[in-house]
Amino acid sequence: MPTIIEDLSAEEKTIFVTSLLYIMDLSKNKRMDYLLSRIKEFGFTEENIKKIKHAKSPAEVYSLIKQIKDIKVKRYILREMILVAVSNHELSDEEISTIYNIGTKIGIKEEKVSDFFMWAAKGIEWEIEGLQLIEGDL
Repeated sequence: MPTIIEDLSAEEKTIFVTSLLYIMDLSKNKRMDYLLSRIKEFGFTEENIKKIKHAKSPAEVYSLIKQIKDIKVKRYILREMILVAVSNHELSDEEISTIYNIGTKIGIKEEKVSDFFMWAAKGIEWEIEGLQLIEGDL
């Protein structure tokens, strides 16, 4: 876990979890086990997570994230939202659009948001190539 995350307040951690839950709620095909593993790193239990109010719109998510002052923390949250979105090795147009809009509305430059998506795409390609190395030519 990046050191900047270790210093988050309880409120900032809740914003982080709320943001990830919103992306999970966009698609029923996401891996809940992946999300839970990310959230548990922050000391949340499944009971804590059940008590967190789910955001109902992208506007609610970006209004929460805007409360965070540190741009590095905002970028970390954006990155984690993308990782949750690609946890099933797919990205829907709705997920891309939603995350992109949230990123720009919380003060992250368009180029940087695009960089995060390119980074995620490379990761997916890397995983697929790894599977092909294992399963190919059988």
